[in-house]
Amino acid sequence: MGQSLQPGYHLFITNGDAAGELLRKGFTETEVLPWRDVLHDGPVPLTDTIEELSEARADFLAERDWGDPDVLRENFAARDRGLAHHETFESVTLWFEHDLYDQLQLLQILAWFHDNPREGKDLSLVQSDDFLGTQSPEKLVALAPAAKKVSADQLTLAATAWNAFRQPTPEVWAGLLSQDTSALPYLGNAVRRMLQELPDANTGLARTQHQILVAINDGVQSPRRLFGAVEKMEEAAFMGDWSFWTWLEGLAGGDAALIEPLASRFAPDMSHEEFAAYVDSELRLTPLGFQVLGGAVDYCSVGQIDRWMGGTHVTNDTLWRWDDRESALVAPS
Repeated sequence: MGQSLQPGYHLFITNGDAAGELLRKGFTETEVLPWRDVLHDGPVPLTDTIEELSEARADFLAERDWGDPDVLRENFAARDRGLAHHETFESVTLWFEHDLYDQLQLLQILAWFHDNPREGKDLSLVQSDDFLGTQSPEKLVALAPAAKKVSADQLTLAATAWNAFRQPTPEVWAGLLSQDTSALPYLGNAVRRMLQELPDANTGLARTQHQILVAINDGVQSPRRLFGAVEKMEEAAFMGDWSFWTWLEGLAGGDAALIEPLASRFAPDMSHEEFAAYVDSELRLTPLGFQVLGGAVDYCSVGQIDRWMGGTHVTNDTLWRWDDRESALVAPS
């Protein structure tokens, strides 16, 4: 039996199903709403409503073959309906972590509450510097007293940052690094980590791509081990394996492959045997991969660049880059 949060009935909003299930086990008289979206992956454009954005996100995930389009749309719609019914709850508590995946979700939700205030009802936030989904229900119960009422400053900052993330160029998002973001203490690191997924000003590699090449060069050859090795290079690991396989496949495809061999493409409906062959294959750098990793070739001059950072579509023709040493954007030339 979980711990009751008397009086009243309560809504918990959290990052995904793992943390959500633990919260359900730890607390009674609560409804749990997992957010689930991988907002660091794919387009997050400016839209007039959350429903329009959810449709765009569902379409993107379906294009990745990460789910049936109709099911994805209905799941997002059900999630959005749950959020819209927040006023029926005595209190709403947001449970989120310090990493990029969570911080982007938190921005979206706080920005929504900025525009749809609870009119005197409780809205609280538990921010953890550890991963909620790896805790026990008892540890999450122990975190509950750390919940703090969401402030007006937090709502305003989140609305500003969420709008910045969805702009068609990354300048406003990068500008957050020179602003006071202390109201949301993990936001600054999340902003920088997202910018590091732009092509590097010198190598042309996103940080994730660079870390993959470094790990393979260091002898970590199988995708299964690579995922863990790259996670350990992060100050706050944020990427799920499905997103990671997409980065891996991007480095192995086309005429400018930096790694080989990767014979198949990941699909959620792979058989056990197919998945085992995929994650246990032995990868190596191509000659071009060695040149790019060593700085002799700019990857943007040979590779196909086609990715999103929030509302910004980065291609070879709209090539926004990031100079991490200087903390500066490099605009398309």
